[in-house]
Amino acid sequence: MEAFLQGAGCMVTFGALVCLCIFCTKKWNVPAGISPLFVLYATILWYSVLASVNLLFPAGILWFAAAVLALVWLVRKRGEIRWKELITPSTAFFLVASVAVIAVFAVRQPLFMEWDEFSFWGIAPKVVKSTGQLYTFQPQGLRVTSYVPGLVMLDEAFQFLGTSFAPWKVFAAYDILMFAIFAAGLYTLERRRWNLAVPAALLLCMVPYLMTMYQRDINVSPLYMCSYADIPMGLLFGAPLVVYFLAKEKTPVVLLCAVMGVTVECISKDMGFALCLIAAALICFDLLFLEKGEVRFARLRGTGAKWCWIVSMVAAPVAAFFGWAAHMSAVTGANRFDIGGEQNMGMVQMVVTGIVELFSPNKSEKFVQVMGNMAQAFYSTKLTMFSVGSQDGTVGRYLNGSGLIVTLVILLVLAVAFVYEDKRGRKAVGWFALWSVLGFAAFYIFTGFTYVYVFKEAEAAALSSYNRYIYPYYIGWFIAALAFLLRSLKQAKPASVGAGFLLALTLGCGWRVTSFVQPQLSVVDYSDGYFAGRKRDIAMVEQAKQFLTSDDRVFYVSQSDDGKNWFIHYYEFYPDVQLDYSFGGGQLSADFEIREGAFSSDYPAEDREAFIGKTLTPDVLCAYLEATGCTALYLDDIDEVFIDTYADLFTDGLESEARLYRIVGTGDAMRFEPVEGGGYRD
Repeated sequence: MEAFLQGAGCMVTFGALVCLCIFCTKKWNVPAGISPLFVLYATILWYSVLASVNLLFPAGILWFAAAVLALVWLVRKRGEIRWKELITPSTAFFLVASVAVIAVFAVRQPLFMEWDEFSFWGIAPKVVKSTGQLYTFQPQGLRVTSYVPGLVMLDEAFQFLGTSFAPWKVFAAYDILMFAIFAAGLYTLERRRWNLAVPAALLLCMVPYLMTMYQRDINVSPLYMCSYADIPMGLLFGAPLVVYFLAKEKTPVVLLCAVMGVTVECISKDMGFALCLIAAALICFDLLFLEKGEVRFARLRGTGAKWCWIVSMVAAPVAAFFGWAAHMSAVTGANRFDIGGEQNMGMVQMVVTGIVELFSPNKSEKFVQVMGNMAQAFYSTKLTMFSVGSQDGTVGRYLNGSGLIVTLVILLVLAVAFVYEDKRGRKAVGWFALWSVLGFAAFYIFTGFTYVYVFKEAEAAALSSYNRYIYPYYIGWFIAALAFLLRSLKQAKPASVGAGFLLALTLGCGWRVTSFVQPQLSVVDYSDGYFAGRKRDIAMVEQAKQFLTSDDRVFYVSQSDDGKNWFIHYYEFYPDVQLDYSFGGGQLSADFEIREGAFSSDYPAEDREAFIGKTLTPDVLCAYLEATGCTALYLDDIDEVFIDTYADLFTDGLESEARLYRIVGTGDAMRFEPVEGGGYRD
């Protein structure tokens, strides 16, 4: 019944979204194909602004009230609305794809699986739903509170109806946003242009796979079941470019959508600020120097209107950036401009220092190594599904899924668009190709700066998470190039060869995707066993929670853990029971030296001094448990080292295989008693 109610609530929310889309199309002349993206942009910004001033609940009430009013208006005007005009390839795609993903996820109930989902992207929306506040107002709810709120607020819009948090709604919200972006890529195609719309829709749906599968994966590839921000950030980078460059006429609605697009990109993830400025620069250049049609801003026309839109295009994301910085400073006391890291630099200082060192003859050894590795990674690191030849061959070594071949594919798409464009359109394609390449170079160098000045030596040398930092640009760049291609093919006469190129590109990409990802290894047909381990963890935690209350603080132990299991169990216990940081939960022994990083951020600095530098002997462990107010222990996984070191503190000598233990007594008399019925270790 609960699953049914969750699915019904999500479908009602989607229905409200559709009502707002139709209203915007008929009342404000928003093109039907971009109205879903237009409304989702407005939704994200609306929730983000009001949540930042602690008005999250009113934001949801007013959003649904607006949907009800839109429905009433549509009912009253139903006789005047030409409903057939609303059914286009883009709207049909958006409706079918979105309803399908809601239905599938409501039935299958997918769960979070990836590390960062439990450290932020999954726990953050759970904190918001559980507390009714933005996560910055609940700093004890998760270890990261500095991330921007855009995608979490998108999640909350779909979580708002319902009494409990549903992880699958996060995936559904992300996917609906993706489908809205894909629909925007099709929005200029009429129903008679199915020969372009069908292959383009298929190709757009494959983009997340094409750009992120950098090695053959034998496990489920959860790209459409993942709450990481990287793929949406990449798509959001390309979305305003798609909306702007596809439009033949730069109407106020199109330009407003682009302004909202770069603003939402800014609050999708911290790196989104750099990407949104690049997108804004590409649009502003075309608008100022190449656009010859009439541009309006309120009552202004011509150059004055262009400059107003240009200022808006830059000012809106900058205002969002500084607004979030002000919110963080006021609520958490954090400084968004202090990115910390290896050299403890501020953001501006990092950029200035990096540029100076880039052109300096005297570069540091780390700078030379990292930038050299970045240059080599561009043509040698397997990043995507695009490949040519075998990896052993000379060609294959450089074009086997590397960033270089992606760049060449994108430039090829733009070249075909250039051929089929008219004289005026060719200027736009040519200048976009040039500036987008330079934008990529700037973004790539900026990413190198973060490795030099923020990352530690080992992580910087290995270019840790290189793929996740770089592929967002490729994703946005690729869908923007497709937009140019569709624009040129739509107007080309004849367009048979160009349409053939699009079909060949789609078939080639489909071949690469099916070569790497079989249906049973993707969201399409994954096995129920994929979530078996997670469901077991949930069952064990739920069993333990029967004997715990919100007043309890649980010390967590998982000896084989590298940190992930602690985050998973923190997520599962939240909000019913507080899980202590427990020195990270793993590798505990009498030889474990307690350091500064072994404490949670909310543990008072003055209290840490009593433990820093000590080893975790049984006496020190008991002192820590008493000082932190822990009332129970949860043993997820223990080993012989743990047993040999701490068995005397357990009244059963750790022989009962119990998971949950109550802490009784204090000081030297402290002991741990097994809780009958609290679960047993394997």
